[in-house]
Amino acid sequence: MNGAAVFFLQAAIVVGLPYALWRLFGKGRVLPLVVVQILVGIGLGPTGFGRWFPEAWATLFGPQALSMLGGLQWLAVTLFCFLTGLHLRETELGGQPRAAVAAGVGGIVLPFCLGTAAGAWLVADLPQLAGPNAGPIGFALVLGLCSAVTALPVLAAILREMGMASTGMGHLALRCAALTDGVVWLALAVVLVGHGEGAGPLGVAALALTYLAACLLVARPLLARWLSRDGWHAEPLLAVALVMVLVSVFLSELVGLHHVMGGFVAGLVWPRQHASQIRKLLEPATVVVLLPFFFLAAGLRTTVGMADGEVLRVFAIAVVVAVVGKTVGVAVPARLAGLDWRQAWTLGALLQTKGLVEVVVLGILLDAGLIAGPAFSGLLWMALATTVLARPLAAIAMRARGNAWPVVADRAAERG
Repeated sequence: MNGAAVFFLQAAIVVGLPYALWRLFGKGRVLPLVVVQILVGIGLGPTGFGRWFPEAWATLFGPQALSMLGGLQWLAVTLFCFLTGLHLRETELGGQPRAAVAAGVGGIVLPFCLGTAAGAWLVADLPQLAGPNAGPIGFALVLGLCSAVTALPVLAAILREMGMASTGMGHLALRCAALTDGVVWLALAVVLVGHGEGAGPLGVAALALTYLAACLLVARPLLARWLSRDGWHAEPLLAVALVMVLVSVFLSELVGLHHVMGGFVAGLVWPRQHASQIRKLLEPATVVVLLPFFFLAAGLRTTVGMADGEVLRVFAIAVVVAVVGKTVGVAVPARLAGLDWRQAWTLGALLQTKGLVEVVVLGILLDAGLIAGPAFSGLLWMALATTVLARPLAAIAMRARGNAWPVVADRAAERG
């Protein structure tokens, strides 16, 4: 087969197989689409397809066959970060701002602290878990960051599947996740400073502040004024949005930030009144068509096996830290902010969702040499486990005192 034929066969498998399996499993009732996509990406790697059919795997997914996919993977991650920024533009504090801030901050601080402590303990015993560019302290901080992640886009999909997207609790969960996402991307940008080309940390910091000020203080109001005029249709709006994203990503790379930051900042710059329209135009193609190529790359970069003792140890500790840290870190501040215990535990369960945000973060950390293969594998399985656990844990919490939760949540939101 020639290169074009191989590429289109790759695309048909990578895009079509996860969606077909997701439909087979009942369209979200068993597993979210993103979990199926990640599992398929792993299965198409050396752990699954490559082990059982090495010759066919080398033809379809070997290093030479995948050389043309690098640009697609960058584009997928960039657009995903742009969509995350758009989610934040759409999500305001609204009702119950005290509960949203308290639960959001608690859901970052406690899992980060527990994850950092667990990372320090792990790397002291297994120094090979740290990547070539990370010392023990750096690895511990990275594990803390991974423990604090909540995936806002995946959470929104789970809330829709549960019929909670329009409830008070659904809105509150999205606000907490928006706060977490913002902190995670900013923290990731800080972690990556000094691990790329260009100026040193102080130079990057100065250039980054200039870039952020230009985007948020100059570009955002000018863009809002320009797009406030009547006569904008979907196609020109989409063209403007894509050009803005690509320019922002170019500038972020130029000043020494990672391209994920450029995509995220572009989402924050885009005017709120057009955020929902652009997100609805871009999200289906990004999630269904482009992100599977990134998940394929994640599955191919390492042998993701649970038989490895190091991987199993990272997975077990990371799951306990993430679940306990996120649940308690969210529920206790939410209770102190005025929610009852059932509402607080439900919120903590929903915010377990790590999904594709965690996978994107892990891929970036692996590329930057901050984590090694076994740590990547264990944390990848942790991301899947916590995403799958979010829905049943929330269902258990909602059934604690009956099944009238959506009404109770909406009334709580109105009181807030």
